[in-house]
Parts: sequence; structure tokens; C-alpha cells
Amino acid sequence: MTKSLYIFFCCVILFTTYHQAFSQGTNLHDKKLVSKYDSLLKIAPREKIYVHLDRATFVPQDTLWFKAYLVDANTNSFSKISGLVYFEIVDATGVIIQTMSMPTSMGLTWAGFALKPEIYKQGSYTFRAYTNWMQNFGQTYIFSKSFKILDFLKEEQITEVETKRKVKSPKIVESPAESQQAIDLQFLPESGIWLAEKNQKMAFKALGQNGKGIKISGSILDSKQQLVANFNSNEMGMGYFEMIPTANENYEVKVNEYQNLKKINFPKATTYGAYFRLFNYYNTDSISIQAYSDLPEQELTIIGQSRGTICFQAQIKSRKQYRPFKIAKSLFPTGVCQILLQNTKGQIINERSFFINHNDDLKINALSSNLIYNIRDSISVNLSVSDDEGKPISGAFSIAVTDDNQIKKDSLNDENILSYILLSSDLKGEIEQPGYYFQKFDETKHNDLEALMLTQAWVSYNWNEYKKPVFIAEKDFKITGKVTNMLNKPVNKANMILMGMKKYSTVIDTVTNDKGEFVFDNFPQLDSASFIIQARNSKNKVGTLGVQLNEFKNAPFVSPIKKRGIINVETPDSLSQQFIDIKNEEYKVAFKSGINLREVKIVGKKIIKNSKNLNGAGNADQVLSEEDMDKVAKRTLLNVLEDNLKGFKMKFGKDGTSFYVVNSDIFKLIIDGIDVDFFYERTGIPGNEYINYINSYLKYYTAEDIKGMEVMGSRRYSNTYRSRFLDPRDDKEYTFVEITTRTGEGPFIKKVANMYKYKPQFSYGDSKVFYSPRYTAVNKPDKKPDYRSTIFWQPNLITDANGSGSFSFFSADKKGSYTVWIEGADMNGNFGFKTLSLKIN
Repeated sequence: MTKSLYIFFCCVILFTTYHQAFSQGTNLHDKKLVSKYDSLLKIAPREKIYVHLDRATFVPQDTLWFKAYLVDANTNSFSKISGLVYFEIVDATGVIIQTMSMPTSMGLTWAGFALKPEIYKQGSYTFRAYTNWMQNFGQTYIFSKSFKILDFLKEEQITEVETKRKVKSPKIVESPAESQQAIDLQFLPESGIWLAEKNQKMAFKALGQNGKGIKISGSILDSKQQLVANFNSNEMGMGYFEMIPTANENYEVKVNEYQNLKKINFPKATTYGAYFRLFNYYNTDSISIQAYSDLPEQELTIIGQSRGTICFQAQIKSRKQYRPFKIAKSLFPTGVCQILLQNTKGQIINERSFFINHNDDLKINALSSNLIYNIRDSISVNLSVSDDEGKPISGAFSIAVTDDNQIKKDSLNDENILSYILLSSDLKGEIEQPGYYFQKFDETKHNDLEALMLTQAWVSYNWNEYKKPVFIAEKDFKITGKVTNMLNKPVNKANMILMGMKKYSTVIDTVTNDKGEFVFDNFPQLDSASFIIQARNSKNKVGTLGVQLNEFKNAPFVSPIKKRGIINVETPDSLSQQFIDIKNEEYKVAFKSGINLREVKIVGKKIIKNSKNLNGAGNADQVLSEEDMDKVAKRTLLNVLEDNLKGFKMKFGKDGTSFYVVNSDIFKLIIDGIDVDFFYERTGIPGNEYINYINSYLKYYTAEDIKGMEVMGSRRYSNTYRSRFLDPRDDKEYTFVEITTRTGEGPFIKKVANMYKYKPQFSYGDSKVFYSPRYTAVNKPDKKPDYRSTIFWQPNLITDANGSGSFSFFSADKKGSYTVWIEGADMNGNFGFKTLSLKIN
């Protein structure tokens, strides 16, 4: 067991001895409180997930590489709660573009999203990661990171649209008064209450016009304009000061840098309540607590906790002020900790967070034989990893090497595994410069952390012990459901058959239990798989059984809320422009050398929001928008096709059957990305069976049900649909019509007869491997340009028992510098982070 875990698990035992003299006769209460916390950890254990992305800027056709670390939030060791993680990419409007599900091993998994141009356009996106179990806690533990996709064009293809895009927007200049009034300054008393006549800490945070912290200084004046206190923030706009507030006094806030600010509200002191002060000094082995309460006679409990585990507890009585008492820091693990004051009903009346840093992170030493290399040169790096006591550590690490000409990596501003797991995941709001707090930890960083804890910390372990989690913990990918009869009663021993279709051809059978439940598991990697699940009774008859499936539901996406008083102004990003310029240069060099790269065009087009168009929304031979649909709202989809799709008509086959065509092409209907033919079953009865089936959809939907329609008839647009929906041997011509409904639910039939058609809305598993070129004397002179932005990606380097590991790669064609970004964990509660800079001549 590691040192940090040993300290953590022994904390309650240590405190019992430490505080025996402080609170006598409370053993029964202690046991109940510890039992309650233990019970909550069993009922609602928490998980955290951190994801290392290779970078945060891409162009279409790139691959976004990632490595995930899933840990138990209580111990920081690998999670045994879940074994399946969902990864998503969400666009700026909140639409989920792609979902992937990956199994974990010892809490680790890695893969990549191919950023296909037909799906991903230029813009801002959000990468999310979570387990199904995490959804029980809302947005609290969902990992989220923004990234952007930039596009580049050949010079000769720049259109008027693109020319306009390149013109810089005029800079918005505000008057000094408007700029000053946009500052947001908030005051927050320590432990949540501002008690009159008591010396207390008051924390504050100032946000500037862009929503970032801004350095300020000022003073607090009373109603007689007498100075009460001065305050000075750090560079991130945070700080704290001490003062003794007076009851019924109206204090005025003066900010030195902004004379014309609107009046800032300063909290009024209350004359009644309880509070405590916490003293967490740098380089001391203990914290001090001073508590006070004038509440009616009752016993209060002071609780020290971290990660949902009690680290100490003590009882005090009301109407009494206690002198400060000390608590050993060794009782707490590294990370965000809380002191809570609780009344006899178990209600928390005060809370205060603080940060403990035992400097027990993994020590990563990264050495390269040289720090200066040539282009297309072989580079090797050796790792040596140890714990805080110098003992070698075997762990799993992810490595990203990026070109500084194109990608900005900032160890202060960018999140890393240490800053996220130990800090950001337990705080609310945006944490500026999260990496700053873990580099060369000193007294200044300690004091800045105190300011951060006083302004943005929160307690995430509140949970009603009688509340039952709704979302189950998933160990791996399974298809589960329930079979019921006509009376909606569960059917025992029903024979279940799962038949894979198209890409995934297989047949699996199982039987239901006495609750009518069934499970299909042990699936290989799945991508665009489709299944038919059929139920038969114990006599192997179809009967009148109904099949219900427990389908995965994506977590709701909460768009970032713009801060009050902040104007959103786009400013040119020089590094992004340089990134685009390098990609254009790569294109030009390749073009002159006769090497074909993708052709990119920007044209004016109608965009259908939430469209599942495989070519990307609006990329079609014909588009009818929501505005077009509003004009004919009450007409059926069949009417809309007859009126607007040239060549759409019914045709009769030689066997007497009928079907729809567009000119001479076979009509293929897709609703919300799903081929309606998937649900069609032949009965073998001659006649118009198929046309009646299609008409059931065309006559059911009206224009007011539809956001838009996109027609793909030319091979330019239909090829993507052919590869997705048709047998490769099918040589007939088709016109695909993609319908985007307002609900976006597609033509799924949830419970009908004894059959369920199921198409997972995500891919399961991924086998993509990062391609890293190797240069030899033979291929080194190759004229094909190598302008990689991610030079190297290794998702899972394992150090041996001696803490050693190594990796190697080849440099690309751009001179400059590379950033080597290394992070990882031993998955037993310890994390490490390291960067290395290499120069390329």
C-alpha cells in the first residue's frame, strides 16, 4: 500500500486517539456518524474520470487521440464501480455529433475520434467523458474539455464567402465607464456566515470583461468613511482579508483601479448564528480551528472530511467560544478537504474547504540523449518514475509530443491529471491556470490555493441516504431488456434470439429469468451494428410477447453560461492562423509534388439543424429547410416529395409490386439517420406490401413534424450512404432522402409483436493506432511534406518494476520546438505529470 493511501485509510483511527481529551462520552455518536458516511459510500460511491487529449486544435481529417483514467473518487485508485466509459463530441449548439463506448482495464482505456470532413465542420466543440453511473450525480463528475476545428483552403478555391471570413472584424471599443462597470466583484465570508462583532476572513473574487480574473486592490469604508480594511488580489483576481463587522453597518467598497464602478454590494453582518475560523498555514504540520456558536443549547459536531470519508470529528456545545485547537494535516490526503459544522439534526450550517499538499505526487524524470535535433531525426526519451520517497513506481502513462509552431501547450493554463483529479473536479466554475498550483509548490501558491478554496470550493458528497440511484453501473457493453405478455406481466423462460445484421453477422440466444429479464453480452468491437431481438415463449411459439430494451441515454448537455456583464468579442488567434498557414503550405508543397490532398470548398448552403446527413448538414443535391416546411405545414411528407422532388413517382415492377423512384433511381428513405427499410419484414404475400409499408411513414409525417429534407442522388453525395446502408454487391442506382424530424427519434418501434429492432447510437470499442513515420536513408529524401501537429502519441506506456520506460519517434519537417507532455498514474491513488522541451534545427 502506498504512503498516501495508508495515511488516508488510517485517518479515523488516528483521530480517535488524538481527540480523546477534547470530547468525552461521544463514542456512540462517533460510530453513528462514521456508519452514516460508510453507508453513503456503499449506496452512492463516486467515480472521477480524467482524459488526456493529444491536443485541442485540429483540422478536418485529423484524429483526436485520447487516454482516459477512471478512478474511485474516494481512494483515487482505479474504479471497480464501472468498466465502461462513454465518450462524446458535442457541437457548439449542444448536438451530440458522435458517441463512443470503451471498456476499461484497471481503470484505463484509450482510442481516437476520426474527424471526418463530412461530419465535422470548422467551429468549437466539447469533448465529454463519463460512465452511466456518473449520471446519478448530474453534471458533477462528467469530464468536459473544449477544442476547435479549423479549416484550410487552396488559394485558387477561395470564394467570396471565405474572403469575407478572412476580413478582421472591427475592434469593439467601449467607453471607460462601460468597461469599468463590467467588472464583477463578489465577497464571500469564511464558513458561509458573516457574524457581527467577530473577527473573520472575507474572501473576494473579481472578474474582468472577458470573464477571467483581474487583479484589483481597494478598501472597505464604514458609513462615516472611516477605513475598516484594505484588500489586494492575486493575478487571478482572488484574495481575502480580515475584519470585525458591526451590526447594522452599511459598508462601502472602493476599488482603486476603477473609480466609477457601480455600487458593489458588501454582505451585511448577522447578529446570530455559528461560525468557525480555519488557519491553514504553509509549512506547518497541522491546521487550527476556532469555533463559535450562540445557537440555542445543542451539541454541534465539527467534521473533517475528504473524498467522502471522515478524517476527524469532535463535539462542541452552543453559546461558547473555543480557543483554537489543532488537527494534524497527516489525517487528510492530498487534495480538497472540508470542515463542516453540523447541528443535532444532521444539517450542515457551516462549511469551509481547504487544500492539503503532501507533495506525494509521482516524480517523473524525462531525459533525452540530446535536446537539439534535426528534421526527420530519430528522437528517444527515457522515463524514470518514483514515489515521494524515491521508490521506483510501475505505472501507466500517456505521452503526446506536439509541434509548438502549430499547437500551444501551456503547463500553467492547461489541465493535467494532477490538477484535475486533485483540484478542478472538486471546485465549481472555471479554474484559471490549474497547472500553476502544482508547479514548484511554495508559500505563494499555498496562499493562492487558500483564496481559491474560499471562493470556488464546494462539497460534492451530499446524498440522501434513502435515495436510490437511477443509472446502473456498467461493467461492460451488454444488451439488456425485459419480455412481457399482453397483461404487461414478466415472462419467465422466454427464449431470446439476437441476430446481428449487415456488418455484424451473428446469432446469440438466451432465456429470461423469473422477472422477464434477459442479457446479451461478450460483444466484440461494434461500429454501425444493427440487431433484431426476437422473443418466443417456453414452447418456442411467437405468441403475443412484447420486448422492451434498456437503451443507453446520453447525459444532458449543459451549455456554458456566459457571465453577467461580459461581452463576447472574437479576437484573432495568431497561433491558430499559423496552424492554418502551415496546413496550406503542406497542401501547396504536396500539390507541386503531384501528391493529392483533400479538396475543400466553401459554398453558400442551407443548414438543417440536428441533421444526421452523412455528408454533413446541408451537403446534398437538394435541401428543403425548416422555413420551406413551415410554408406547407399541414401537408404530408408524401405530398412534400410529390411537390418538390423532381422525378419522384411510383413505379411498378414486372412481378406486379410497386415502389418509389426518383427518375430512374430507387427511392431510399432515411429518417434521422436510420434506414426505414431496416424495419421492413416480408410476409411472402404477393401485392403492394412494400409500398404500403413505405407509405405508412410518408403519410404519417407532416411537414410540421419535419425540420428539413436533404436529397442525395449524385454519386458525390450518395456514395457515403451506399457504403453505410447497401450491400457492396448492389449495383443498382439509388437516391437517398434524409428526413430530419423535430423530435430526432427516428422510426424506431419500441414494443411491437415479439420483435425489437435495435441499432446502438454509438460505436463500441476502437482499434485505431497512431501512425508515426520512420525515416531511413531510403525514404528520408521523400518529397512528401511531413507537417504533423501531433508528432507522437503513445497512450499507454508502462514503466517496469524499476520505474523505467522509454519511447522513440521521428521529428517532422518544421524547424522550431516540440513539447513532450507526459502524465499518468499507478492506479493505486498516485498521479504524475511532466513536460520536456526539444529543439528542432
